[in-house]
Amino acid sequence: MSFRPVIGVGALALFLTAASLPAQTAQPLAQDVAAGAVVYADNCASCHQAGGLGLVGTFPPLAGNPNAADAGYVEDVVRNGLSGPIEVLDVTYDGTMASFGNLSDDEVSAVVAYVATLADADPSSTPTEEPEVVEPGDIGEGRDLFIGSDRLDNGGAACVGCHTAGDVGNLGGWSLGPDITSSHETLGGDVGLTAWLSNPASDTMRPLFTDRPMTDDEIADIVAFLADTPEQSKPTDPGDGLIYAGVAGLIVLIGGMAIAWRGMRQTYVERLRSKR
Repeated sequence: MSFRPVIGVGALALFLTAASLPAQTAQPLAQDVAAGAVVYADNCASCHQAGGLGLVGTFPPLAGNPNAADAGYVEDVVRNGLSGPIEVLDVTYDGTMASFGNLSDDEVSAVVAYVATLADADPSSTPTEEPEVVEPGDIGEGRDLFIGSDRLDNGGAACVGCHTAGDVGNLGGWSLGPDITSSHETLGGDVGLTAWLSNPASDTMRPLFTDRPMTDDEIADIVAFLADTPEQSKPTDPGDGLIYAGVAGLIVLIGGMAIAWRGMRQTYVERLRSKR
């Protein structure tokens, strides 16, 4: 007795039954979402805010954002960063988000799973206007902190070690990091820059400040200085300074050698005369 027809009919019935079931969307695992919430709090919340509400005009919301449900899109942004302009919920954002190369594959997967849960969240509680900085910082104090003449309380590195900004230049730091004269505008004004400095996203800054964060007052002062840098005169190109210094040094060296040679020649002539 052959069972092949029976098996064939059973397989066909199973296939038809499965085909008749409604398609199920893969849901992120609960443990991934929980782990992703921690990753989000540590790396994303300072800009996108708790619950993904964002800051209108500065950092786009994730709550109610249909792109948040696109796992491939979110993963690409987390790994490679994103530069505007983009439009989210009828608001245009034109900033820069750094990549998070410090995250492991598991952490990326987890935060992608968490962000997906925000896509259906109600964004109605998103602030309608940018909150004001309560106590503006001092430009002069910010400049002193930037160049390192005043040390950061928790021992963090001075900004000038890697960056130039406004009228502040140096002979090497600017090649390690970008000129940040326009960072205040690029990162969304006082609120955006404050959020960024509170939790730096770049792979270079993160290890420098994770255990040595800047205080609120220090951040306010540096923000005030960076807000003023577009109005400052740019320093002379360091390469020009090196050329001028080299030429001046060469002139001094040749002049010194000429004086020394003249002195030696006069002494020799005087010795000859003394022998007569």
